[in-house]
Amino acid sequence: MGAESNFIWLAVGRLVPAKDYPNLLQAFAQLLPSHPEACLWVAGETAGTQFNRLIALASRLKVGSRVRWLGLRRDMSALLDAADGFVQASAWEGMPLAVGEAMAMEKAVVATDVGGVRELLGESGLLVPSRNPDALASVMREVMRMPEVVRQSWGCAARERIGAHFRMD
Repeated sequence: MGAESNFIWLAVGRLVPAKDYPNLLQAFAQLLPSHPEACLWVAGETAGTQFNRLIALASRLKVGSRVRWLGLRRDMSALLDAADGFVQASAWEGMPLAVGEAMAMEKAVVATDVGGVRELLGESGLLVPSRNPDALASVMREVMRMPEVVRQSWGCAARERIGAHFRMD
């Protein structure tokens, strides 16, 4: 499952309860009937019982063929470059570096309103309540329906925000 002409959502993070991948898979399952071209790429270590539970859930939700488990990756910039949007469905967070990386790569970001995500995104992304797959699916659908030029403008605003407020110096 390469990028082709599909809409690629990228999620990045360890496969732990805090990242709430069941929430993301449920939202993605709701999204597919109206957007069967959508793909979800998940970058994070793929081992252990949590991974097995997620594979089983994806199968029960009938989304397994549209989800690509990428494993632990060191080429985030290439993955973000290939993605059309970035999604973070966490139940709780601190200050998620993956969201900041997506912003720096000019991606439209959909994220749950937990921890420092609101502070990080400001007005340059879309927030949803945590543990709410209906809201997550709705906003993901909204991003997919945006003209590409609008998604690009969100991405540019995100990069400007990272550069202006979260520089290393």
